[in-house]
Amino acid sequence: MTLGSSKACTLLPGKRRILLPLAYMTGIFLLSSIPDTGVIDEGFSLEYLLQWVAPDIQNILHIPLFGGLAWCWYWALQEWTENFPTQIITPLIVCSIFSVFDEIYQLSVPGRFGSLSDLSLNFLGIVLMLSGLIFYHKQYKPQK
Repeated sequence: MTLGSSKACTLLPGKRRILLPLAYMTGIFLLSSIPDTGVIDEGFSLEYLLQWVAPDIQNILHIPLFGGLAWCWYWALQEWTENFPTQIITPLIVCSIFSVFDEIYQLSVPGRFGSLSDLSLNFLGIVLMLSGLIFYHKQYKPQK
């Protein structure tokens, strides 16, 4: 049994699992699109909610955010290939490249900026998740 292959994961059966990491990446893109102009419109808005989270906490949240993205890619790829190294290396490459482009994109959003520290935290989340998956795989490798 592989991690994330229980019957509860049948919402996206088969190769349609690829939709989960793509949707997750869309969510990250939307979060990166929120401007930080210092002026908050009254009423409900995502920008208003994010002002309640301290910048240091927002930075630390890069770790679980990109760790989650790496897990989504790992989970989706289980239906595309049975090769475990491919299930690990592909998320590493895809998530790392997306992380770089996300930080570059933020340079065009008013009041936002891309930074090497954010990029490092993104990469840390990716590596921690994939390392955990490697450890899990070594400990609970399915018997053939």
